[in-house]
Amino acid sequence: MPAQSAPEAPAAPWRPTPRISARPLSLALLTPMVLAALTGCGLTGPATYDPDETAVEAEPGEEFTLSVPSNASLGERWYVASPRPDGGVVRATREDHEYPDSDADGASGGTQLFGFRAVGPGRTTIRLIHCPVSACVAEGGSATASPAPSDGPTGAPARSRPDYRTYTVTVG
Repeated sequence: MPAQSAPEAPAAPWRPTPRISARPLSLALLTPMVLAALTGCGLTGPATYDPDETAVEAEPGEEFTLSVPSNASLGERWYVASPRPDGGVVRATREDHEYPDSDADGASGGTQLFGFRAVGPGRTTIRLIHCPVSACVAEGGSATASPAPSDGPTGAPARSRPDYRTYTVTVG
């Protein structure tokens, strides 16, 4: 008698073999590299420098912002102090205020912003003066310290005296 072969198992339905496409993978790797490159070129917005970041480096055409704390409800204000920065190196572009968490401008403190554009190679300084109430004389967007009373029992407390921040800007 002829040998009987085992019954064949039913064939599984055909399914394509899964393939990993290189395109989504390459896009996933490329996106962070493009964002990093754009950040380095300043195309994602101007760099912002806080009061403790006093060294600014920029390329011609690049914009940057100096950010300082300010409380308008207490009469505080910042100004660009004399001597003004070298106009061949940087130019002022804007001045603005931000008041987070409040419907009333300045009611809870905030931030004062000074925008600049690097225009040509060189080095300059930008001096900002912080003026509490009656501590400065302002003229034409700039300010100088009022004559400071002498130190002593009748002298003004330190918190009511003008304060300076000096930024060194290098445009390459």
